Amino acid sequence: MATKFIGDDFVDLRDEPNRRSRVKFQIAFGDEVEILEERGDWLQLRALTLFDGTATGWADNSPELQLRDTGILKFSMVDVQQGDGMVLETPSGKIVLIDGGDNKLFARHVAERFRHRRGDTDTPLDVEAIIITHGDADHFDGLNDFLRSETESGIEDRKRISLSPRRIYHNGLVKLSGTREDGSSRPDGEMFGETREKDGLLYAVDLVDDPTTVPDERLNAPFRRWVKTVKTWADRRPIEIRRVAFGDDPSAIFDFLEDEGVKVEIQGPFLEQVGDNKGLRFFRRPAKDAELHLKTDEGSISASHTVNGHSIALRVSYGAVRFNLTGDLNRPAMQLALENLDASELEAEIVKAPHHGSGDFDFAALKATKPIVAIISSGDESAAKEHIHPRATLMAALGKVMRGDTGIIFNTELAAFFTVRKYAHRREDLARYFRDRGEETFSGDEVAKLFSGRVDDGDPEPSFFAFERTNFGIINIRTDGTRVLAFTHSGKKGVNEAYSFSVVLQPDGKRHIDFAEKVSKR
Repeated sequence: MATKFIGDDFVDLRDEPNRRSRVKFQIAFGDEVEILEERGDWLQLRALTLFDGTATGWADNSPELQLRDTGILKFSMVDVQQGDGMVLETPSGKIVLIDGGDNKLFARHVAERFRHRRGDTDTPLDVEAIIITHGDADHFDGLNDFLRSETESGIEDRKRISLSPRRIYHNGLVKLSGTREDGSSRPDGEMFGETREKDGLLYAVDLVDDPTTVPDERLNAPFRRWVKTVKTWADRRPIEIRRVAFGDDPSAIFDFLEDEGVKVEIQGPFLEQVGDNKGLRFFRRPAKDAELHLKTDEGSISASHTVNGHSIALRVSYGAVRFNLTGDLNRPAMQLALENLDASELEAEIVKAPHHGSGDFDFAALKATKPIVAIISSGDESAAKEHIHPRATLMAALGKVMRGDTGIIFNTELAAFFTVRKYAHRREDLARYFRDRGEETFSGDEVAKLFSGRVDDGDPEPSFFAFERTNFGIINIRTDGTRVLAFTHSGKKGVNEAYSFSVVLQPDGKRHIDFAEKVSKR
């Protein structure tokens, strides 16, 4: 039977063909389905993009359910805690991964989301391209978890996933080991290899086309892990590996998207001529100032700010809808964008806030983006990775630069949901608790009593008050090129924060935004 795609915003699939039956799960705009049976005002559907592709349920067909013959563009920002991990899926189902966080969360999401495409765990998932915006571990180290999941013990089969990427794009800055061969610390100005000076500015000119050609001993630990993963994938089939910069021909680099009407513009990094070489300018540490986004004073050169600022920046267009993807751009990089691009070229309906909502942004460049929807990837992971993202100044700035009187700001951290699990104990604490009472073993009833908090006077306090994350803060943007559905999930089944609007291209090139009063749901 021919497949269709959901045209409504949300559709509840129920156990039985009546409104009082239990909602099994919910599908959304663009999800692929197969009609199995029609019974009165109800359709039995198989949701081909959920689980292993065999999930079925009954949908209310009164009034008639909206079904499409073609797919739509799907974009997701995945909650990876501190880092970036995004998925672009074309109308025909081509997959582009943009960054991948630094832990297993991104790999787990992709494994679950595309379980229906994998067949079994040994069948690699075909990925058109992996774009690593820049070489910070919180943007690519988690991609190694795809490879680890194939063989690591203790992982459920449904969480295992093998990838087969056709292309890997990066910005050409490869971080070297923090220690020189003589044992001394490598300064920031040497972190990317050979440099040149021009007009008092330092440039990295040792740009790498293929990181797998760099000797392991020169690389820092995350890059060594990444190179090992890429080499393993490349043993399975050839991979096009290349660096990308402004001025490259996007129609040659992203030609695999053009036949579906997906247009990509490369808006960074910006190479500059330095003698006989082209290089990427070293950026300096920003001033510690509440109005950093308006200032130009900087401190000493910084490898961290350099690799962040030279993120691959893209504007992706589908129909009248544009996405501005910014990596970890910072203030000097955003100023370079304004020097090299017309402000109108930065405008987009959906804008990824740069660098997880850092305060190191350029207000003029942000203002030029004029978003309808701004999305921020941030999350609490550990004290060592706490950078106070998103900053209050960035949040306020986004509110100021929104197009029109209605704007949407989604944040992965705020969209996540936790539920209380009461008191919990580490196993070693439980063992100590009973050993102190002369018992080497303890029964299930005794553990249940302790966990319930019903302990005798004088007993030690439980180890910690536990919460469980029952919903990850994934931000979804779906569009057919005119209509846009932007939504996150919540802790309650079938309840979303969701907004629907249309982008209508006017004869003068401007875009008219028409918000729906509410999303459609049946």
